[in-house]
Amino acid sequence: MNSPWLSETSSEGAVSAILLGPLEESVLSSEAEAYAKGVLWIAPPTENFSSSYPANVHCLDRSSESKKLSETIDEFLRLDYDKPPTVKVSSHIAEDDENAYTPILDLVIASIDSTLRARRTRSDTGVLRQEQVFRNLAGYLRSRIPEKWRDSAQGNLTVVVGAGPSLDVTLPLIKEGFQKPLVVAADSALRALKDAGVDPDFVVSIDPEKSHDSCTSIDHRPGIAILSTQSHSSWPQRWGENVRYLSGRVMTEDWLAGKGIPKTSLLAVNNAGLAAMLVAEFLGPSAIMLVGMDLAGGGDGTDRYAENTGRSNMQIHANVCHDIPGNHSETVSTPFLSDWSETSENCARISRGRNVINLNDRGALLEGSIVIHPEQVDELREALSESLAPYEPDPAVFSEHRGISGQGLDQVLTLLATRCDEAWKNLRPLLAKENATAQEKLRYLHELLGNQDIAALIGDYSFAVMPEIGPGKEPTSEELDLRIRELRRILWLLEDALVDAEPSDEFLTRLLTETFA
Repeated sequence: MNSPWLSETSSEGAVSAILLGPLEESVLSSEAEAYAKGVLWIAPPTENFSSSYPANVHCLDRSSESKKLSETIDEFLRLDYDKPPTVKVSSHIAEDDENAYTPILDLVIASIDSTLRARRTRSDTGVLRQEQVFRNLAGYLRSRIPEKWRDSAQGNLTVVVGAGPSLDVTLPLIKEGFQKPLVVAADSALRALKDAGVDPDFVVSIDPEKSHDSCTSIDHRPGIAILSTQSHSSWPQRWGENVRYLSGRVMTEDWLAGKGIPKTSLLAVNNAGLAAMLVAEFLGPSAIMLVGMDLAGGGDGTDRYAENTGRSNMQIHANVCHDIPGNHSETVSTPFLSDWSETSENCARISRGRNVINLNDRGALLEGSIVIHPEQVDELREALSESLAPYEPDPAVFSEHRGISGQGLDQVLTLLATRCDEAWKNLRPLLAKENATAQEKLRYLHELLGNQDIAALIGDYSFAVMPEIGPGKEPTSEELDLRIRELRRILWLLEDALVDAEPSDEFLTRLLTETFA
């Protein structure tokens, strides 16, 4: 018997499936029975969706707008936290329109890749991320990027410096011959810039695990550091007052926004290179030039960083790589599919308002960019020198910051202190009890994270712990002990942030002498 499937991408233990193309009703029913959690059928537009389909079948017209396709796929992926769905393509797809399904299949695979990576990251590093959020909380409240920075580089060239392998070739080329540009650097490029004698105006770092010391020497802290609340705490420690914060995809920031601390319009997303490109766009230059923005492995595919960054020993060892369009070849291979996809989409959008030049002899194609090979750099210099002015920073503009103080700050800190004390209320007696049972520890965590306001405030911790204590899960007493110790450390950091935020003397007195809950 011929298989009904042209291709299958199976996931061990999968309880859901995404099906593409024309299907017989008997096949659909069989799949619905096999994948009890749910089946998403992306069907031809000629299909008359029947009410007789099994209840766990979700139907979607393949001709739907791309936004609806993406949102529906993302929503379907939330049905099961632990396992990705199986993806199957109908063998009858040729009878429909193969070209119509190819981009949808790419979208499905990219969405699964992105979702799984985000889940693994939050599960593996959720506690660390939440710790960094509270270490950065005082700075975030006092010193976010202001709107006054927007379009402050009009008429200038901005160079965005990534750390990809091509930087070994392109960094020497930008040192001379260009009108003085504004330089926005991703953190991993710092050591290379120092050795080349190039001082960036802005340095972007948003990774909770990447310390300043791992990127450059302790005494090297040029320009202004652009951070997220999840950035490693060594960056604000080194830059001091020369720090501005971006909002991002952070649940604690969502909680703060609901309490009257709005997010910045410019957001920290995905990775430092993309965030640096968005910072460049925010500053409004006439042209943006990308260097070291490869988004693909160099050499045999394992090289992640340029030699001049001092990080070339950190190689890529990925189980899955994806073929994507290349700058100087039809395709290149990358394990960074979601990084490339989001960077390329943003590049396409940014290029509609200004030229985006990718000076690169390799790497992945970024949609909308003008790819210039290093051999053509003289022509590029000549073209840019005729139309752009040297960059002259305005100290008055860049001394500006967006923050909260006075009574407004005290009000927000009072809300934070109240939630913190509520968390401590039942935690202290649990910690004091010598022989607390696993059931008592589990009950405490269920009650704490069942409080939606507290769960949102300690968001990344909640995201890491909730899957471990959900229905059907039986964590050991030792595993619960670890999570409770982590929570205690996070609450201590929150208390430190309340003091570091420089509140009024009245609030400090209350904090040290009263219980807010």
